[in-house]
Amino acid sequence: MTMPLLKVERLRKSFGDHEVLSGIDLSVNEGDVTCIVGPSGSGKSTLLRCLNHLEKPTGGAIFLQGEPVGVRWRGDRLYEMSFNEMARQRQKMGMVFQGFHLFPHKTALQNITEAPIIVKGTPRHQAEAEGMALLEKVGMPDRAHYYPRQLSGGQQQRVAIARSLAMKPALLLFDEPTSALDPELVGEVLAAMRQLAEEGMTMLVVTHEMLFARDVADHLIFMEGGVIVEQGNPREIMTSPRHERTREFLARVLPQAV
Repeated sequence: MTMPLLKVERLRKSFGDHEVLSGIDLSVNEGDVTCIVGPSGSGKSTLLRCLNHLEKPTGGAIFLQGEPVGVRWRGDRLYEMSFNEMARQRQKMGMVFQGFHLFPHKTALQNITEAPIIVKGTPRHQAEAEGMALLEKVGMPDRAHYYPRQLSGGQQQRVAIARSLAMKPALLLFDEPTSALDPELVGEVLAAMRQLAEEGMTMLVVTHEMLFARDVADHLIFMEGGVIVEQGNPREIMTSPRHERTREFLARVLPQAV
């Protein structure tokens, strides 16, 4: 059996006395798109941030390509990674946030090439050629020299996707990438994500875009209260959910699904 690209075992996260994640188990196979849905406050975004240790988990284990995330074995003892070790490992997991977080004083192309040049030491001419190819991929080759203030929200988010891809991650995490956009701009971002899915990019997507999840995802996870309530084939869950709480949620967000 092929080892999953990402494996999460009994992941927990607490803030003080409040437990946000209560023993999450999940696997993501290479080339698959997994969508996570659920009501606000269910722990979806915290889960993504724990995966690449933007939030330190309280317990459990995360493995990427078979290697533990955030920790290293030395002999028979387990140690937390240093900041530099974690930064290197984090390059394997690109993340696209709700906000775009682009450098306002740099062009779209400069935003994309900054990390490959500085972090990975990629020669500038190579980084710029690869950056232009990525702008082409997200449908924006004519906006290479535009600054963020000159771009729409949807265009800024597509630059943010290209920026994440520039580090050539094994896995791309999306934290509600369309939630900050005007409805008319959502489609262009989803179109870019659909193309990535068709090209075999492994993605873990927290989203409220239920039709995208139904049509594009290989696996759907429904979370509430810090636990996975139900998971499986998106089409099967949306047409015949097994759990009553899943049925209630889908009846609100996608009435035709139940």
